[in-house]
Formats: sequence, structure tokens, C-alpha cells
Amino acid sequence: MSATLLLLAPIGLLAVVWSLCFVGCFPPTTGGYSEPYSNVILTTETSMVAYWPLSDVLGSQLPPLFPPPPQGSTSIAAAADLTNNGHIGSYLIPPAYPSGSTIPQIADPTAVAGQVNTGLLLHQTSIVPGDAATTGSLNLPACVDFEGGYVSIPWAPDSPSLADFTLEAWVLPKWKVSQMGFQWTVFAGQTTGTGFAVYLNTANEWELTVGNGSMLQIVKTGVAAVANDGAFSLMYIAVRFNSSTNEFTLWVNPDSDSSAAPTPVWPNASSPQPAGLTYAAVDPAASSVTFFIGAGSPQLPPRTSPKVNGTSGPQTPFQGWIQSVALYYTALSDNDIAAHFAAGIGADT
Repeated sequence: MSATLLLLAPIGLLAVVWSLCFVGCFPPTTGGYSEPYSNVILTTETSMVAYWPLSDVLGSQLPPLFPPPPQGSTSIAAAADLTNNGHIGSYLIPPAYPSGSTIPQIADPTAVAGQVNTGLLLHQTSIVPGDAATTGSLNLPACVDFEGGYVSIPWAPDSPSLADFTLEAWVLPKWKVSQMGFQWTVFAGQTTGTGFAVYLNTANEWELTVGNGSMLQIVKTGVAAVANDGAFSLMYIAVRFNSSTNEFTLWVNPDSDSSAAPTPVWPNASSPQPAGLTYAAVDPAASSVTFFIGAGSPQLPPRTSPKVNGTSGPQTPFQGWIQSVALYYTALSDNDIAAHFAAGIGADT
């Protein structure tokens, strides 16, 4: 199935490091960040491309010359990249879906003067158990409550290739099982049949969309995300691609109580990696690409029309809380992933 995602155009100037000294995100003054989990991954992983803690506050400033939002959308804050690599995002409230759309309107996306917009609720209580709050600090460990809005991240042309990669995130969905039949995107970065996306499908199972260079391949993992009684629980997810073995692997809440490295939940005997699956990374030097958190289904048309300068808002918004999204240009080891999960869950390794 071929598809092309119409994306916001990145600009090369964003590759220049932009100061993190804007409202709601402060550089460390005592050798570390207030988020213990952030400290662990920022100080131990050298192949990190970007780290979005999503602990920002309303009104934090975007860099100069940042691409404007798509038609009808409103930017309410900047999403800091704590690596200092310049992959800063923008929290966007998109316009409502057109009348008759089959995509559910999760929350009223229309900004109202003097009122908090319900499409994105910033600086919510942290969902990462290993974090410890600092009373009175704006830089509290925090997360975002996604209710129809999303984060848009223009990708700089000199970014490293993701020929190998690892993506980590902490997520807590809030929709009901009765709302099955809709796709909920956690992370997406694809264009011209390349790149990957991670989401929960219409059966509330983890699924990937993987580009092979010319088209997008749907990869069903069969790994369910629904806990007992049809309720969702907090999930740490990690998706890894190792080019030397041509293998994708998925972890969901690996067991940190064991001294052994965690076992990926996919592929497995009942849901193996599809034969012939190939992966082609996005080439930021050759293609305009935007990475999305909380939306961005690349195999579907954009949600808004008409478009401005070829851009539009993506479909399939996530509903629930997302925090601490990390992207690496290497395939992290099993032990690295186990250590990150242990730090986040607050368990002893």
C-alpha cells in the first residue's frame, strides 16, 4: 500500500542549537535535571538523537523562524529537546474535523480566549513512577494529556540517519475498549514510503507502519494493550530496529525484577516478524519530514483542507498521557532497555 504523508516543511536553521532557556524548561544548575528518569537516559546514552520529556508549560517559546502551524491550527507551546540537538517541537491544536468525518472528535479543538484549551493539557502529573516531584518548581516531572492535539517536530537536514533506531516512550491511554475501531498514534516519522510509525490499532494492539523505500507496510504485532477488566494501565514501550539482523523488536513493560535481560514481547511464535519485511529510513537531507508525537497516521490523508504551502494537520490523535519520548540512532541493547525501564518504574535492578 503506497502512501505519502503531507508534512510541515523543516528549515535548516533549526539544526542550530536553540537555547533551552524558555519558560517551563530550564538547564541544569546542579549537574542534573529534576526528573530522575531523565537523568538516567541523558547521562548514560551517547546515541540519543532527541529526548522530549513533555514536561513543558503553556506559552514556552519556539525558536526564531520556526515553521508556522498548518491552516487553522494554533501553537500553544514549545516541546523541549533536552539533548541540545535542536529537535524542538511545537504543541499544536488542530482545527475540528470536517463535518461527516469518521474520525472521532476527542475534544473541542477550538481555542477560546481566556480559557484553557482542552485539546492539549500541558504540565500534568508525571506518569513515570521513578520520577520524584520537586515542590514549587516549574520544571516538575510532568506529562501531556493528549485530547486531540499533537506535537510537530521539523527534522533538521543534518540529522543522523535512523537506519538503526530505538524509540522509547511512557504512555497511559484513557479511551474505553468500547472505542475500538480507531487508530491511536504515539509516534510517527514517515515520508515518501520511508520511516516508521508506532500506534495502537483498531483492536487496541500495538502495530507498526514501516516504509520500504517506496511504500508503507503494516506490521501487526498481536501484542494487546488492554489490561484486566478492559482498562488500560501505564505502559513503557520500546521499539528497536537492528539493521544487522533486519529485525524489529517490541517491549511493553519488561520485567525489571529479573537479573536477566528482558525478553521482547514481539516477535514471538504466534506473531512472528513478517517474511520479507524491509525498512528504509527517512533521509532528512533528501526529503522534507516532520516527526509527530500524539498523531500522524501516514497511510491516511491529512485531516484539513485546503492546505497551506502543502501542509496540513495529521490524523489519528492519541487520547491519554504521553511522557519521556526518546529517540536513538542505534539499536540499544536488551540490558540498556531493561535499565531504562527499571529507572522509570522505580524498581531495583
